[in-house]
Amino acid sequence: MNLQAEKLEVVRMILDTDDKKIISEVKSLFKNRNKVSKNQTDLNEFYNGFKNGVHEVKSSLDGKTELKDAKTWLNEL
Repeated sequence: MNLQAEKLEVVRMILDTDDKKIISEVKSLFKNRNKVSKNQTDLNEFYNGFKNGVHEVKSSLDGKTELKDAKTWLNEL
C-alpha cells in the first residue's frame, strides 16, 4: 500500500469513529511528535555550538586563534 492510500485509510477511520478518546489520542500523537522534533532540533543546535566551541579551544591551543573571555562573549550576545 502506498503512502497516499494509507493516509486516506487513516482519515476514513478517524471520520468514521465517534470515540472521542481515539481522536484525542491521535491529536496527542501529532503534538508529541512535533515536540520531539523541536527538541531534536534544539539538541542538534547545542551539539553544533559545542563542537564549534571545542574547535575554537583546539585552535587556541594550536596557537591559531586567541580565546575570548566571558565578558567579550556576553557583549557579543
